[in-house]
Amino acid sequence: MHQVTLLDKTSKTEVNQCLDLLEGSFGKGLDYYQWKHNVTQEYGIEEYTFCVFKDNLCIATTQVIINEMIISGVAYRFGILCDGATHKDYRRLGLFEKLLSHINTFCAQKNVAYVYSTGNAKSRKALLKLGFEDFFSSYKATKKVRYTHAAMKGYNMFLNAFGKLTIKSKDNIKEIAIEDYAKFYTNQKKKYAITCEKSEAYLKWRLDDTTGSYKIYGAFDAHKTLQSIVVIKSSKNMLYIVDAIYNEEMKYLNQLLKYTSDLAILNKNIVKINSIHNNFKGIKKMFQDNNYKVSKAGSSTLLYILNPDFKIPHAELENMHYMRIDKNE
Repeated sequence: MHQVTLLDKTSKTEVNQCLDLLEGSFGKGLDYYQWKHNVTQEYGIEEYTFCVFKDNLCIATTQVIINEMIISGVAYRFGILCDGATHKDYRRLGLFEKLLSHINTFCAQKNVAYVYSTGNAKSRKALLKLGFEDFFSSYKATKKVRYTHAAMKGYNMFLNAFGKLTIKSKDNIKEIAIEDYAKFYTNQKKKYAITCEKSEAYLKWRLDDTTGSYKIYGAFDAHKTLQSIVVIKSSKNMLYIVDAIYNEEMKYLNQLLKYTSDLAILNKNIVKINSIHNNFKGIKKMFQDNNYKVSKAGSSTLLYILNPDFKIPHAELENMHYMRIDKNE
């Protein structure tokens, strides 16, 4: 009755109908979804958008991005679900479950070991019904910069003025290119028991935001050698640390966390800084020393295992370097 099809990115009609559904469901602008769903085929990443069409409408859609996770030196292909949307006139017909089931079958044919989703409150029910299992929780680090309560207005004004007087430029911290980020990560990833692949092509897609809200900052030693990186996304009222990597000495990550706080104070619209990670074995104390509150990040990740030989050792989850790849921060 309702057929699931792979979005034909050469069809202007299909693409526009899919983008209209996404924009109507989530906002953010059509350019954002053209970029996120790679409809111009500019990036070397493996991404598929599935749709259900009816009466010149895209009535349901879900995206799956396929990447590689390395566990104790063994590479596994995995898929992440994102941008699941159903037209308001066609909800409660099981379309989301139909899309998920189709994607699971599709991924099995693509040699994918597992499919996962963080799942919001609405989608978790459908995910669990189809056999997805709760697997692990990420950790969220949050730092309050300003306060929205009217009684704190004076304190916020003090921060604005005091920050401009006390924050000094740091000569060893500067913006770096994606190419440098990719090389640095390649040299660091062996120290993690579990990590996902971050090729240069993937990072260019991941961070080439149409709003230009991503910045990559590096901290350098006295020999001008890159020692640590943070990737920061800015929104109207929040800074989000997307990634944090360091070489051997953690003091350089500490410098970057302090620099991120400086950026937040200099921007009077920023209320808080957030960061979601799994690798808190190495960096948890560093965040706490910089006045971040660390807690579990809501609902756990849900996995649907396609390869019965696939295993994630729970003992290694603290040494899992994980960066979200669905662009939904």
